[in-house]
Amino acid sequence: MREARAARSAQVSVDSNSYRADSDPFPRMKLHLALLATLAPGTHALQVAGDDPFPASTALAEGVSPDALAALDALVRKLVDDDEVVGAELLVLEHGRSILHEAYGFGDREAQKPMEVGSVFCVRSMTKPVVGAAIWMLIDEKVIALDDPVARYLPSFDVEGSRDITIEHLLTHTSGLPMSLILGKDPRTLESIRAVAELGAGYALDFAPGTAISYSDQGTDTLTALIEVVSGMPVAEFVRTRVLDPLGMQDSTCVLTEDSPLRSRALVKYAGSRGAWTRFWGPDEPPLFPIFLGSQGLYSTLEDYARFMRMWERKGRGPDGRLIASRSVRKALTPSEFPFPSATGLPGLSTSYGALMQLWTREHDGEREVVAFGHTGSDGTHAWVFPEQDAMVLYFTQSRQNPTGLRVEEALATLFLGAPFDANEVAPPFDDYLGYYWEGEGDLYRAIIRDGDDLALEILGKGIVPLTYVGDDRWKFRPNPSIVLAFQRAGDGAVTGYSIGDHHEFRFEPGADLPRAEDVAARVAAFHRVDLFESLGPVRFTGALTIEKLGITGETSTTVAWPNRWRIDTVAGDQSERVAFDGEHAHTSSSAKPVATLDADRSELMRFDGMLVAFGDWRRWYPDARVIQTLEEGQAIVVRTGGTSAPARTLFVAAESGRVLREMSTTFVDGMGRVGQRLTYGDFRDVAGMQLPFRTETVLANPLIGAIVTTTTGFELGVEVPEGAFELRD
Repeated sequence: MREARAARSAQVSVDSNSYRADSDPFPRMKLHLALLATLAPGTHALQVAGDDPFPASTALAEGVSPDALAALDALVRKLVDDDEVVGAELLVLEHGRSILHEAYGFGDREAQKPMEVGSVFCVRSMTKPVVGAAIWMLIDEKVIALDDPVARYLPSFDVEGSRDITIEHLLTHTSGLPMSLILGKDPRTLESIRAVAELGAGYALDFAPGTAISYSDQGTDTLTALIEVVSGMPVAEFVRTRVLDPLGMQDSTCVLTEDSPLRSRALVKYAGSRGAWTRFWGPDEPPLFPIFLGSQGLYSTLEDYARFMRMWERKGRGPDGRLIASRSVRKALTPSEFPFPSATGLPGLSTSYGALMQLWTREHDGEREVVAFGHTGSDGTHAWVFPEQDAMVLYFTQSRQNPTGLRVEEALATLFLGAPFDANEVAPPFDDYLGYYWEGEGDLYRAIIRDGDDLALEILGKGIVPLTYVGDDRWKFRPNPSIVLAFQRAGDGAVTGYSIGDHHEFRFEPGADLPRAEDVAARVAAFHRVDLFESLGPVRFTGALTIEKLGITGETSTTVAWPNRWRIDTVAGDQSERVAFDGEHAHTSSSAKPVATLDADRSELMRFDGMLVAFGDWRRWYPDARVIQTLEEGQAIVVRTGGTSAPARTLFVAAESGRVLREMSTTFVDGMGRVGQRLTYGDFRDVAGMQLPFRTETVLANPLIGAIVTTTTGFELGVEVPEGAFELRD
C-alpha cells in the first residue's frame, strides 16, 4: 500500500508499510510518552530562505490585515496629495516578504518626474546605525573596546575634559559633545572626517561624559574618524567592504560622487513645509557631502536599507554568515539609562536610545522592553523593525524634516500592535473543505478537519498540520509557510481535491458498500472479549520496553480495571514515571516531577489510551465511528473513530477475524507537544478468554526516537488495587 505522496511533498516522511490481515501485528502495552522528554533529544525547526531577500507576497498570506495595509497605503498617498511631502516610497515586509512596495508623488517636481520604486535617498541620520555596525565589528575583533578612551586613537582629544570620553560614550550620545560643530559651514568645503572630528577636541563639554544624554552628530563623526584610524583604510572603504558588500547593498554608497552610477536614480531634495517646498539640491549638482560623514552621509534605497536592518533583526547574521556578535547586538538594542523622550505615534510606547539605534519601548516587569527599533533621518526617512511581529517598514521621503512619520507610526500601530489579525476569519466556510482525500483506490486516506479554531490537514500517524488561509482557496502550512495547499472546485463550487506542488489528491466519499462501523465494532468486541475484565477484576501486566535508537531499556507495570481505568509505572535507567487514568482525569508523576492532574484536553486525549477501549466495544466509546475504506483487497478495514469536526484515531481491523491490527493517532509528549504516532499490535495471547497483544510497537513521527517496543512478560488476575492507585495517591 502506498502512503501519501502529499505528505512527502509536505516534507513529512511517510513509510510504505502495508496493512495486511496476516501482517505481524503486535499488542498494546502502551507506554505514556512524557518520559521521552527527559530521555530523548529535542528537535529544532529550520527555515530556509530563498535567494530573493524579500520575495513578493500578500497581506493575507502573511497574516496581516489587508484592510489595515490598504489604510497605510491610502495614508501615504493622501500625504502626497495634500502636499505634506513631495514624494515618498513605502516598503512593508512581513516574515521577510514584501507585502507592499509603492512609490508616490514626484522624485523631481520641477521636471514632473514621478517617484519610482528603487529611488536613491540620502538617509541622513539613518547613517548612524551603519557606523555603529562598523564599530561593533571592531569591538568583536578586539581591535577596540567600549571603555577605550577616544584619546588613545585621536591624540588631539588628550586634553582636559575630552580625554574622559570613551567609545561607549560616543555610541550612546553620552559624551557631552554638542549636536554639531559644522552647522553653518558649507558641507561642500569639508576636507576630511578627521578634521571634522578634531573640532570637538578640547570643546567645553555640555556635561561630564556618562552623566547625561544629548543627541550628537559630532560624536558619531568622531567615531567615523576613529574607524579610519584603527582600520588603516579610508572609512568609506571600510564600510563598503565590511558592511555594504557582505549584505548585498549594491545600491548604497557612502559618498555620491559625480560619476556614481546611482546618480541617475538619486532624488531632488526639498526643504520647507506643506505647500511651500523648495528645492535645495539636485542630482545634477556636485556632491552635498564630498567626504563620508558617519552622522548623515549615506545614500541608499529602501530594499538596501532593509537588508541592513534585517541583519540586526537576525541578531547580527548576514546572508553568508555572522557579521556582528549576538552579544553586541543585544548591547546595541539595550535602552539607555537616561530618558530620551521624543514624539511617537505608537500608542503606549516611549522612545529611548541604545547604541546608535533608536528604540521604542514599553514598561514590563519594571524594565524597558523593546517593541520596535530602527532610525529616522532628517531628510524625511524612517525605518522601523518590529521583531516580535517579524515585520519591518521603511518610509522614505526627500522632504526635509517633515512630521509625517508620526502619522505613519499611528497606522503601523493598527497594522502590527493592535489585536492580532486572523486570516482564517475571512476564509470561505470550513465546511467547504472538510472531508476525506486520497490519490485513488488503495491509497490510505488523509483528512481535512477542524482542529479547534483551525482548519487542518491530518496525515495519519504523522501529525495534524494547521492551515492558514492565504486567499483564492489556498492555505499555507503554519509550521512551514513555504508549503501551500491549493484546493480545486467543480463548476458548481464544490471542492473536488487539493494540490501541493505537482501532487494532487482527490476528495472522496466512503462507499455505500463498505461494512457498517457497528458490525465491525461487534466483531472486534467478540474477538478480543475484554468485557471479561468486568468479572475478572483488575489485571496487572508486567513487561519491558526498548527504545533501540536511543539505547534505552526499562521495565513496565500496567494495571487495568473495568470499565476504563488504567495505570502504567515505567522505570528506565535512573528515570521513572507513573501515568494513570481514573475514568475521568489523567494524572502523572515522575522522578523529576510531583503528582499532577492533567488539564481537560490532555485528559480527554488519554481517555482512549487504555486497552479496554482499543479492543473493547467501540459502540460504547466511539458513537460516530465510520468505515472509511478497505485495504489489501478488503482484508483490512480502516475505521475512523470520529468525523471531521476534530482529530480522530484511525484503527485497522482484520476483516475476517475482527482482530485490531494497528492504530494511527496523536499523543502528547512533554517538550514536544502533540506528536503523530503509529501503534502496531502483535503476539496476541489468551488471557482468561481474552485475546490481548503481548507486543506493541509505537513509532512516533520523530525520526530521532525510532520505535518504542513494549512486551508483556507476565500477568496476574484479580489483583488488589490500593485506594487512590488510579489517582497516583497510593
